[in-house]
Amino acid sequence: MSLNAKGFTLLEIMVAMAIGSLLLIGAARTLPLLQTQNLRLLMQAQLHEELQQMMQTLEKALRRAGYCNGRCQGKGLRMGRADGSCVLVRWDENSNGRWEGVGRDDSDLYGYRLRAKSLEMQRGVDGCEGGGWERLNDPRLITIGVFQLEIHQRLIKVTLGGSAKAWPDISLTVEHWLKAENL
Repeated sequence: MSLNAKGFTLLEIMVAMAIGSLLLIGAARTLPLLQTQNLRLLMQAQLHEELQQMMQTLEKALRRAGYCNGRCQGKGLRMGRADGSCVLVRWDENSNGRWEGVGRDDSDLYGYRLRAKSLEMQRGVDGCEGGGWERLNDPRLITIGVFQLEIHQRLIKVTLGGSAKAWPDISLTVEHWLKAENL
């Protein structure tokens, strides 16, 4: 061999290939873990977003509860169940000075309830039973386990909790306090 030879020896190439193979095996094992963690974070963010959207819908209705541009009869907000898992609200939506009754297309009565791991709402109801309620969540993706209202004079505490269907260990509870000005 000449002293001016350049390049790697066979032994150096074999050592480099062995180290590279170990690094690739480690990366192949880590990639599925990273993908799983990424999916968990995505599901957690989706759960948070869904609960926040439902909470905003509830807050909007509860803040309006009791509004009347005239003389309205009855209560603007009442609990449909003793455990606080159903609430019935009414407000003068068209500002005609009265609350439209049950069964009308322009009824000013709204109900929100927890049933079968879903948060449901319906317009034109004065009770928490019966059919025709619309789900606010997709139970194939998110299940609602907690919906509760506590009323302290004009302050209302709303608690909403749920979990991701595919990942039952991912759960979240959102709690908001609001002031009902019209009650």
